Amino acid sequence: MKKITLLALFVLISFLVACGGTSTTQSIGTDVTNQDGTVSIEFYGWGSIEESIVFQELIDTFMEANPDIIVSYTNSSPETYMRVLQNRVNNLPDVFYLPDTEFMLWADSGRLLNLDSFISTETLTSIWPEAINRYQYDRNEQVLGIGSLYALPKDLGPFAMVYNKTLFQEIVSAKGLDLAFPDPDTPLSWDAFTQLLNQLKYTRQNGQKVFGISHYELPTAIYSNNADFFAASDIRNEGISAPNFIQALQFVADLHLVHGVMPSPDEQVSVNGFQRFSTGGTVFSFMGPWDSKGFWENLSFEWDLIPVPYGPAEGAKSTTWVGSMGFAISAKTKKANAAYRLAEFLSISPQSQQLSYQMGQSIPNVISLAKNDYIQGIGLTGTNQQFPANRSMFIKIVEGTELIGGKARPAYFTYDSIWYNDLMAELIDVFMGSETAAQFANRYKSVLQAALDESYSYIE
Repeated sequence: MKKITLLALFVLISFLVACGGTSTTQSIGTDVTNQDGTVSIEFYGWGSIEESIVFQELIDTFMEANPDIIVSYTNSSPETYMRVLQNRVNNLPDVFYLPDTEFMLWADSGRLLNLDSFISTETLTSIWPEAINRYQYDRNEQVLGIGSLYALPKDLGPFAMVYNKTLFQEIVSAKGLDLAFPDPDTPLSWDAFTQLLNQLKYTRQNGQKVFGISHYELPTAIYSNNADFFAASDIRNEGISAPNFIQALQFVADLHLVHGVMPSPDEQVSVNGFQRFSTGGTVFSFMGPWDSKGFWENLSFEWDLIPVPYGPAEGAKSTTWVGSMGFAISAKTKKANAAYRLAEFLSISPQSQQLSYQMGQSIPNVISLAKNDYIQGIGLTGTNQQFPANRSMFIKIVEGTELIGGKARPAYFTYDSIWYNDLMAELIDVFMGSETAAQFANRYKSVLQAALDESYSYIE
């Protein structure tokens, strides 16, 4: 691991733990009020301009229904958010975004309010079990997915495969191909998908090269080949040296190196996947539900979702990553009731959840709303809001089917994400073709294991 990042982690962990104390469940008590009897709370989040517009409307709706609560909303950039939050560790906002990849460290520190006293069993059973499990933590056993609840889910964000139907048809017509659109429900194998991408190789008359796919999400490839970043028997041990992992890593690299259907690493840096897809430079890419608003407003073509392809390993199925964000509440807040009311409204209220999906922000956390109104598109009246027609793909990924599933991002399962960031940086040699996936795994497995050992040493 890099010394500078290790030092930063040590400082953060020491600061969090030292300042966190041993607070667990806080009694509901009485909020500190203003002179006029209202309660002022601070809500801190991040996101694009589109997301900030969505959340300002949600907050305005909340305040209209709760005139006794005044919410001050600050929206930061994703690049600076966690640094600002860490700098405010002694004076946290009342309510704030907490990425699931940061959850274990923050929950273990005692900085987050235990929400067990606030939420009812009935409320818990109305939303996705995975959404609740994602923010449960047993501080005694230091185990995720069980124990007390330390945040309410902002969302579950399945990162699905999206494709440009208009461009697909343009290429088919220009090349005289006999190709139908991919099946919206049945995943393609890697071999079939690679063959499809090769058939769609295309250069426009002006010389512009159109790529088959903008990039490939590595965790999606790993998960879809029945592999993981960790050993199956113990999450504290590396899994990159396993054959299924190596096979998946080489598959991603070969999309550029062998088949030429994906931009090179340098090309991906100069034009990111979102930009390339939005401007018609690639047929396939990836998107989350939060991209819907931007797509509705900015895309001039038809688009839809398909399952991510699956690998050849035994037991492999279409599996992509499912990100998440939580609404956390400071353990030191003097306005716990008001803070919780805002978090619950944003996370669970059918009104906010309906507004959220209608504005293209997320799929509903409320199961009944997701399976009915959302899939049916109730309230989606704009011309482009018909896309994606296959929005049920997001639900299938979250809920899981025989052929399709989802899984949390790798960094969620560990105490820090430094090991993952370092791994991704080192993988450039594989993607540039200077070493094979097998050579890389053999070289780097001990480095990764040492990084995982270092991470867990802070809690032992």
